[in-house]
Amino acid sequence: MFYVSIVKFTVSGIYSSALSKMLLDRGYQPTKLSNTLVERLGGEGAGKDEPDVVIKDMSRWQGVIVIGDQAKTVADTIVQELGTVAQFYLPKAYGAVFKPSIVERIRNGIILELEDRRGLLKTRGDDVGLVQVTGYARSVSKLLVTPAVRIRFGGAEAERTGRLIEDPPLPSGWRWRRRASDEENTQVASKANDLEEMLTSPEIPDGRCVLPGKDYVELVFGLEAKELLDAWRSKITPTIRGHHYLKSLGPEYSALVYFAEAVRDHIQDKLDEYLKDTVVKGVYPRSGEEVKIFHMKPDGNDVELSSGYVLHSDEDTIIVKRPIKSRGEYDGIEAERRIGDYAITEFKLNEWYYVTTYFRRDGAEIGKYANICTPPEASKVFIRYIDLFVDVVKSHGEVKMVDREQLEEAIHKGYITQTMYKRAVDTAEKLVRELKSEKE
Repeated sequence: MFYVSIVKFTVSGIYSSALSKMLLDRGYQPTKLSNTLVERLGGEGAGKDEPDVVIKDMSRWQGVIVIGDQAKTVADTIVQELGTVAQFYLPKAYGAVFKPSIVERIRNGIILELEDRRGLLKTRGDDVGLVQVTGYARSVSKLLVTPAVRIRFGGAEAERTGRLIEDPPLPSGWRWRRRASDEENTQVASKANDLEEMLTSPEIPDGRCVLPGKDYVELVFGLEAKELLDAWRSKITPTIRGHHYLKSLGPEYSALVYFAEAVRDHIQDKLDEYLKDTVVKGVYPRSGEEVKIFHMKPDGNDVELSSGYVLHSDEDTIIVKRPIKSRGEYDGIEAERRIGDYAITEFKLNEWYYVTTYFRRDGAEIGKYANICTPPEASKVFIRYIDLFVDVVKSHGEVKMVDREQLEEAIHKGYITQTMYKRAVDTAEKLVRELKSEKE
């Protein structure tokens, strides 16, 4: 007979109620939850056992970060339940310790080689010893690292300070953050001494990982995934339609959500109508306002497109005009990009694509570029979506699908789900037919 260990998790942030209920129903064991979550789950999650997996919000609330030795298992469960989720997986990365190799010094730090990836160390100094991974920056596609390496075993924890201090049995430059039993202290001290030896050893090349970390997974939720999360949350507490969409736009919308859920039972028959009107008037950008466009790629590389000004905004469509401020060539359209050109982008908020039409200064059309993506999400200051790689282009009278190979690579590497893959292909094929049927 053998026993299967139940994976323990803890979760915090705007998705915590929905995810805790989902994972509890799927056989995972919550621990160290907030008092509010424990109450909503009927007493589950009140235990103080250390979790195997920690789940927390991403910095812009577009999804969650899952960390731990069983992080991939938990992440896969969430993806299977929600469908429209982009998954970026870094095995054994979080907390990993490296003997780094310097690639380039930049204004606010140093770019490091960390085996098959690059890291960013924010520092003004020149000395680089051991570094530890603390996260991942999608905006620059690099691991974030710190020189303040921490080692933990049980209840004991020590930190590498880089200063000339002595705190035996730790090596020089280390200090205790927390002592525990003699055995746990000895384990931490032994590992710290091992790391110092590896740092100075000529047999270990620069750029090598000297202590593996925990699995790190980023899950970026599309609009449809957020709607399913609303349904999960509603199983344990009153939840309005659009709860997670609104909360993910930023903390300034939390008061709106809190108020709507507080009065939900009193005006249920008109709540959706009131909310739709509030979102259109108070959440979506208005004509003349400037918005940023966040192009979130499933492979962990986010791009901020040039900002533009809203020409039109209603509950279904937002139209943005963006001036072209640099020379070059339009990707896919195969036409010269000139200063003074402009782009008109029409975001249909319930569709899996948006279309940008490029024009010369005199209004002559250059071409059209249809970007396949999850349904766009809009706030007062930004529009964002998950890019699905494949696109459709109309230029010089020809319509074609481009970057299909990137979509195939994304499904092969597990960045996107089969649901997202099929929607991307179906949408691209539909747009090819529609653009071909347009009159010139």
